[in-house]
Formats: sequence, structure tokens, C-alpha cells
Amino acid sequence: MIQLSNRIQGIAASATFAIKAKAAALKAQGRSVIDLSTGEPDGQPPSEAVAAGLAAIEDGEHRYAPVAGLPALREAVARSYDRFGLRYEAGNVLVTMGGKQALYNLANCLFDPGDEVIVFSPYWVSYLPQFQLVGAKVVIVQTHPEDGFQPRLDQVRSAVTSRTRAILVNSPSNPTGCVVERDRLVAIDRLAEEHGLFVISDEIYGQLTYDGVKAECFSGLSETARERTILVDAVSKTFAMTGWRVGWLVAPESVVTACAKLQGHSTSGVCAVNQRAALGALAAPETFLTPIRSALVLRRNMLAAGLDAVEGIEVGPIAQGAFYLFPRVDGLFGLLRPDGAPIRSAMDLADYFLDSVGVGVVPGEAFGEPRCIRVSYALGRDLVEEGVKRIQEAVTKLSRA
Repeated sequence: MIQLSNRIQGIAASATFAIKAKAAALKAQGRSVIDLSTGEPDGQPPSEAVAAGLAAIEDGEHRYAPVAGLPALREAVARSYDRFGLRYEAGNVLVTMGGKQALYNLANCLFDPGDEVIVFSPYWVSYLPQFQLVGAKVVIVQTHPEDGFQPRLDQVRSAVTSRTRAILVNSPSNPTGCVVERDRLVAIDRLAEEHGLFVISDEIYGQLTYDGVKAECFSGLSETARERTILVDAVSKTFAMTGWRVGWLVAPESVVTACAKLQGHSTSGVCAVNQRAALGALAAPETFLTPIRSALVLRRNMLAAGLDAVEGIEVGPIAQGAFYLFPRVDGLFGLLRPDGAPIRSAMDLADYFLDSVGVGVVPGEAFGEPRCIRVSYALGRDLVEEGVKRIQEAVTKLSRA
């Protein structure tokens, strides 16, 4: 029998993909399923991206691409930060297979066993496994629903030790949709400067904000922030191109060189056709996002109102970024399903919603907050509306012991 490594046996599978797979299996059985667990927008990429991808195929772009990315795309990514008043060069950019690979490269290239990295909870499901695989210690700073999941600065400061190497920031956040306030980000930047730490800023939802709120680019917070900041982004969420797998990291050249070395021994360069499509996306007019944001706001408000109307579910301060709500559902814990089984956790509740009414949500245990569930409003309005109705129906069937 083949023995698997201890490190991979200690890593849990992605909860979001597990829910997605279960929902797909139920659909294949003929069940009506509304998958509100999804982490991808339902729209189409900009026409410029599609045209650029087709042109790349017709132009014969079927060979290996440079490991670090097509020079034109690296330059375009660097120029995209001009909107923040930041001047980057192509040498500061590494093109990766989505933002996930950028983060995986960084985990491997920046941390040794025993190094500590501060991560805010609730956190995206892949942060912890990636750090654990390289032996780094994750130090969790819990944020709270009543604060709108804004980090408390005294807790961040208390988490710093002599082994701390970095702080990871994700704003807007997956799963909470929290857009971290500028004053808090500035304080985190000062703390990083004071202790000689670097910051990994996952800004993949940076252009998906609402209600007049703008997400800050961490590198622009101070005159020295960019020296200790590594930015991660992708075309996935902004341009509805999750399947194209094109992301990037923007960092000092020494970090880019190290991560490119690792990438050269793992995946090599991203498919050239996909990179050309990403170039097209970055060239699309800014107005591309205007109707998308408007539609997302309507869906968010509908979802929030529908969930808040359910006794035992508490939406709290409404999220102003990404396309998720992360309501508390612990008010339903202790109730019984129609079959008599108890709802003891968010995991139990997510299973019940999927089994009973065909609605997929992600339990908060996957994100480090077991009182909540993640519900996406990235689907069409009719599906979001129907999904809420089904959740309401399912809850009415729960009873007290």
C-alpha cells in the first residue's frame, strides 16, 4: 500500500469545492439545485477578452509561454496600478495560474518551518492549508460579526511575536465581504514597519465594492508601504474569468525572481492564449463593471432582506464588497430537522439546506467562524430570490426539541 505524506494527510480538502461537487451530483440526479455556495460571477467576460483569446488561437499561440508571463501582460498589470498612483515595472510582476497559485508560490518562497504569519478570521479556505504545507505557523486574529468583521487593532498588535514574518490582509474579504477601513489598514502598515514585517494583500475582489465604498490598495497607504507589500490579484472575479486561471503577484523583484524559480519547476508559464485573453480584459473600458456592480447590489439587498426575515438568522452590518453575505445562523442550533436529526452546527445546517430544499451554502467552519454560513449572490436575480425562498421554507420545517 502506498503511504501518503504526513503533511498532505493533515490537510483538509477545499470545503467550497466539496459543496460545489455535492450540488453538481444532486443536479446530475435530476434534483433542482440552487448553488449559493458558488465563488464565481454568473456573467460573461468583456468582449475584448474573448476576442483576444480567439485571436491568440488563430495566431498560433500554442507553445510554452515564458515562466514569468508574457512581457506585454506583465507590463499591462504593472500599468494597471497607475490608478493608485503606484509606479511598478514589468519586473515586479509574476503571472500565475490564478491568485491561488500566486499565494502558494509565496508560501513556499517566503516562509520556513516555525515562521509565523498573522491571518484574520474568517479567512478564505486555502490560506491555512497553504501555510501549513510549508510548516509555517498561522496565528489567527478573530474578527467579529458585530464589528462588521473589521479587525481590532489591539488584537493584531498582541498577535505579533519574535517569530512573526508577515500579516495577510484580504480586503474586500472572502467570505465576509468586509472592506477594511483605511485607518485600520494604515495602522497595520505602521505595525508592519515597526516590526520589520511584510504584508501579503489579497485584493482579488478590489474592484467589486458598493455603496460608494472604495477598497484601498495596500501598497499606496504610505510612502514606504510598497517596499514591504506583496499584492495578489487575478482576472477571475472582476472579469468573470474564473476558468481562465490567470492571476499575478506584484512584489519587489527579489520575490518575483524566487517565485518564478519555483513556478519553473512546477507549472511553468500560464497558457499563452489565456494570457492574451487577460490582456484583452485589462484593456476593457472601466464602464464594463458599472452594470455588474448595480446588479450585484440589487441581489445583495434582496438576499440580506430575505435572510434577515428568518428568525434565527442574523445578517448584521451589510457587506460592502465581494459577492457574499456571511450571516450568523447559531440561532438555529439545537432545532430538529423533520427527520428528528438535530442541527448542531453550521455544517449540519448546510447539509440540511442542500438535502431538503436543494440550496448550497458553505458552512462557516471552513472559514474559521462556526456560527456563520457563506451565501453567494453572484447568481442571477431569479435564482437568488428562489434560493432565499427555499431557505425560508426549510427553516419553517425545523422544530424545537
